[in-house]
Amino acid sequence: MAVSKSHRTPTVTPIGLDQLPAGYYCSKNFIGSLIAVCLMAISLYLGYVLPVNSLTAINADLGPDPSYSLISTVFTLISGVGLLLVGRLGDLFGRRYILIGGQAFGLIGAIVCATAKNVPTVIGGSVLCGLAAAVQLTFSFVIAELVPNRDRPVVNAGIFITTLPFSAFGSIIADLFIANTARSWRWTYYLNIITCGLSIILLAVFYFPPGWDAKRGAEGRVAGLKKFDFLGFLLYAGGLVLVLLGLSWGGTSYAWDSAHVVAVLVIGFVSLIAFALYEIFVPLEQPLLPMSLLRNPGYTATVCSALVGNMVYFSMSLLWPEAISYLYTTNTIKAGWLSISTGAGVIVGEVAAGLLMKSIGFTKYQLIVTTLMITTFSGALASIDQDRQSYGLAFTALGGFWVGYLELITIIMCPLYCEPKDIGLASGFLGSAKQVAGTIATAIYVAILSSRIATTIPRDVPAAALKAGLPSSSLSSLLSAIDTSAYDSVPGMTGSILSAVENATKTAYSQSFRTVFLVSIAFGGLSVITALFSRPVDGRFTGAVAARLAGFGESGEVLNEKGEVEAEVDEKGDGEMQRV
Repeated sequence: MAVSKSHRTPTVTPIGLDQLPAGYYCSKNFIGSLIAVCLMAISLYLGYVLPVNSLTAINADLGPDPSYSLISTVFTLISGVGLLLVGRLGDLFGRRYILIGGQAFGLIGAIVCATAKNVPTVIGGSVLCGLAAAVQLTFSFVIAELVPNRDRPVVNAGIFITTLPFSAFGSIIADLFIANTARSWRWTYYLNIITCGLSIILLAVFYFPPGWDAKRGAEGRVAGLKKFDFLGFLLYAGGLVLVLLGLSWGGTSYAWDSAHVVAVLVIGFVSLIAFALYEIFVPLEQPLLPMSLLRNPGYTATVCSALVGNMVYFSMSLLWPEAISYLYTTNTIKAGWLSISTGAGVIVGEVAAGLLMKSIGFTKYQLIVTTLMITTFSGALASIDQDRQSYGLAFTALGGFWVGYLELITIIMCPLYCEPKDIGLASGFLGSAKQVAGTIATAIYVAILSSRIATTIPRDVPAAALKAGLPSSSLSSLLSAIDTSAYDSVPGMTGSILSAVENATKTAYSQSFRTVFLVSIAFGGLSVITALFSRPVDGRFTGAVAARLAGFGESGEVLNEKGEVEAEVDEKGDGEMQRV
């Protein structure tokens, strides 16, 4: 029986679970795509979590180079800017080659970093890894759009489970590589080479989502690309890059009132304002960010809850490791084990939300309760000091759990407010906004912590040292020795004085951390308020499927690129069968 191409345009059938061929979710294409996306998600954590916990080792091995912190900065900067573009382009033109290309960038970036001979080369490789991350961050909806709406929470929970070794234990794995392997930190990139390479193969062989023909019909590729909102993207990307750079530089590389920081922040915000006005008032056939999306009250409220809640999360993920080193231990391995409480809590929360979200129902109230719990446990961290390590472990684990719960329910809720064709746009803007919020939170927390430490250390430590018997003439030497712990060089130092100084130093640090954790309550409060304006999505957990893969089901039925079931018919009556 000969098979030729169809002589007529296939008819698009409604997307429902009953329209899928038997065995579709057991087919090699779906299973291969699912494994590929899980590997893509693992690559995301390998590309950031392990390297960010290896920065000191990288700098010690290849440096010293004062710009080594850019290894993590460029990753978050580029991934945050690119995510909205990746999601939107996938909606308009198809995701297959975007995903393959993104993982190719990740593979090349990991190879560059693994073989680097100097810090600037690692920074360059991190740029490529950041481009890959903009694609890897789409893992939350790439598979979700292929399954019924009602199954999205469980499927996402399953994907998050596969990332657990590196999302929860990434810091300790990085430390163990550095301490116990000859190739040290380079192993973090070797693993990424493996996962990126395998996912590229699987995506190329099995992942065939709706492509150009299904999304654009007979329109030519060049004509379709000409309609894309390139000016909007330039305004958005340029503004976002400048704002994130200014926030990253402020208080660290440059003073907040320096020309470097002020100039990039002002230009960046002006560019973002221009982008918003351009999207609102210029008639565009394919806007980068349709304002109708932001006029959806449920979507906007849920996004705001997610990004402000994400700012609260940064108070735990950023400050808890710092608190461990200042208050409890400087042993790298022990500190690594203590610091996993937040990440482990997040993963457990994501899985719990995936399993419980739909069955519990009342999604709006779940969102409200989640933001309340995040605020509660983040604020509770203000009670930690050098004698309350168990408090820190408990509150970061519990707070992390609710952060994970918030992460998953907002990932599921946001696309359900929109049309299936806009799932990449809705999820991409959510992810991009969270990256910006995280950078803003980091800048705020670092500035407050630095300011408080500059106040509490000179106030508390000299007083404790004098009370223990240190001569007043040694105070200047004492203050100089605190940062390096070079107390032996302080005239008149004794064992009892040193004990008093160390305890007072830890008390000063704990008071500084307390201020920052209390500030995080304000962000949590905003998150709770915005959650009050969200809308429930319980009625949208249906059997509807947003997109279908082309390929064969177990029954032998064929799905074409448009996701339609093809049938063999003899149109001409000549015995030749055509696919339609």
